[in-house]
Amino acid sequence: MWISLALSFLLATLVLGDQRPFPATASSTTTSTTAVSPFAYGANVAEWDVARLHNMGFNWIKVFSGPGSRLPLKVLMRVTANASHLDNVNGFGSSIQSLAQSQKGYVDAYEIGNEPNLDATYGWGYGSSNVPPNAADYATLLCEAYDRIKAVDPNAVVVSAGLAPTGRVPETWNGHLGHNGFFQDERIFMQEMLDAMQNSHGGPCFDAFGYHPYGYSADFDAEPDQPSADPTQNCADGFCFRGVEKIYAILQANGLGGKQVLATEFGWIVQPPANCLSSPSWSGRAWQIVSEQKQAANLVGAYEYATTHYPWLGGMFLFNLNFNVAPWITDPCEQMRYYSVQNRPAEAALAAMPKVAGAGVGDLSAAPDAVTAVHTLAQQPLNKTVSVTIKNVGTAPLDYTLLLQDTPPLSLSLTGALTGTLAVNESTAVPLKYTLNSQTTGSYSGTLHIATSSNGVTDSHSVPVTAHLWNTIHETFLPVVVRP
Repeated sequence: MWISLALSFLLATLVLGDQRPFPATASSTTTSTTAVSPFAYGANVAEWDVARLHNMGFNWIKVFSGPGSRLPLKVLMRVTANASHLDNVNGFGSSIQSLAQSQKGYVDAYEIGNEPNLDATYGWGYGSSNVPPNAADYATLLCEAYDRIKAVDPNAVVVSAGLAPTGRVPETWNGHLGHNGFFQDERIFMQEMLDAMQNSHGGPCFDAFGYHPYGYSADFDAEPDQPSADPTQNCADGFCFRGVEKIYAILQANGLGGKQVLATEFGWIVQPPANCLSSPSWSGRAWQIVSEQKQAANLVGAYEYATTHYPWLGGMFLFNLNFNVAPWITDPCEQMRYYSVQNRPAEAALAAMPKVAGAGVGDLSAAPDAVTAVHTLAQQPLNKTVSVTIKNVGTAPLDYTLLLQDTPPLSLSLTGALTGTLAVNESTAVPLKYTLNSQTTGSYSGTLHIATSSNGVTDSHSVPVTAHLWNTIHETFLPVVVRP
C-alpha cells in the first residue's frame, strides 16, 4: 500500500528549524596520514630488483619510467621537469596527463622533477646550458603537473621535487636571497616556491613535499644546524639527516603542518678505490665518506629515528639499492655506485630491521562537519545550543584549542573548556551556542575553528555555522512503498 510521510524541506538535516547532527565523518582537512600510509620503506633503483626489495621487507620502489603493469610494490615515479619545459607549459602538461592516464593503477605517486634548486643538468638545468634555479618557474611546472595528474588519477600522490641540501648561501642573485646564480639555499627556495603557488594557484600544488636529507659525514641523529669538530656530529648548515626537521618547520610556518614530507633520496657514501678520489664525480665529496659499517648503522638508525619521532614524514627512499651492479653504469668511479647498499653490510642490516607503520599522530574528526539551521522570523530571538562531537581517530594523543569566528549579527559562544587533550579514540561533545535577534530574512554565518597538535604535527579544522531565516517553512510529502 502507499503511505504519505511528512518530511522536512531539508531532508536528514533540519526539521522545522531544529538542527540535527550529520553522521560522523572524518575531518575534511588534510592530515599527515592521508598522502602516504603506512610508512614508505623505499629505494631508488637502477635495476628493478623487486624480489630483493621484498626480501628486505620494503614496500615501495622509486623508478624513472612507467612500469606499465601492477608491481607487487607501490611505485614512486620521478618525471622530468626542468627549465626547458617553460617554453611550452601546456605541452608539458599534456605529456604529464598522458603519462598519468597510461600508468593509472600502476604508479602510486609522481615526483615532479629533481633538485630544482640546483642549476645542474640533473636539477633545473638542461643539456649543456645550465640555467639558474627559479622557484616561481618551478612552481609553474609543478602546478601544471598537479592539475593534469589529478584530472585523470585523483588518487595519485603528487610529490614536489626533492630539494637538494645546499646550506646557507650568503649571496643574492637577481633579487633572490640565498642564491649565487648556480644554486639556492633550499629553505629560501622552498619559501619562494610556496609563495609563488599561493599567489598563482591559491595553495600548494603537492600532496607531499620532497626533500633529500643526505647524511654526509654526520650520524643519523646529529642535531640539525649544529657545527662540531667531530665529523659524526657536524651538522653545520643542515648537512645531516635531521635537517629534514627544518623543512617541516617551514611547512608549519606556512600553515601546511598537515602536509607530509617525503625523503625521496637519502643515504651515506662509502669509500671508493683510492684512484677514484681524483675523478671529477668525486670533487668535493671526500669529506662525506663513511665506512660500510657506519653506512649500515646510519641507514637503520635513520629509519628507526624517523618512524619514532616524525609522524609528518611519509616515507624514506634510500639512495640507492643497486647502482653499483647496474651494467649500464660502466665507470667504476661513478660516485652513485658508492651510495649503493647491495652486497654491502647495509643490505642485510636493512632486511633485519623491524618495519613499522610510522610514528603515531592524533587525527581529529568532527561531527557534524557543518552546522546548518533554518528558522522563521517569528522564532526570534534565537538562543540555540547544538553539540559538535570531536574525536581523536589517530594513533597518538591530540591537543586541541577551540576558537570562534562570528560575523555579527550572528553571535557564537562556547560553554565548555576551550582547550583539552583527547586520548586515542576518545571523544568529547562541544556545546556551541548561536544567537540571533531582530533580523530580516537571509543567511547568517560564523565558524568554529579547531587547532590541533600531536607529536609535532599541527593542523586546523573548521566547522562552518549557518543560520537561515525564512518567512515560512513548507513541508513536502513523498510517497513511500511498504511491501508486505
